[in-house]
Amino acid sequence: MTAEMASGYNPIAVESAWYDWWEAQGFFVPPLNEDGSPKNADKGVFVIPAPPPNVTGALHIGHGLTVAIQDTLVRWQVK
Repeated sequence: MTAEMASGYNPIAVESAWYDWWEAQGFFVPPLNEDGSPKNADKGVFVIPAPPPNVTGALHIGHGLTVAIQDTLVRWQVK
């Protein structure tokens, strides 16, 4: 490697390109019917608040064992 590795996490450098890609893929656009109403509205709407993952080992284990599993199951059930 020619450049020295950063001493800390820089979210602007890392996430700015990802955010543009997420938007381009339509990840923030809800699925809608032709009339503009939300798809599967008869199944109900819900929100699961989840804290962002942490990069430290101890805190990441808690996130990996709880929030990531919940998020995966919710996304799997919604489709």
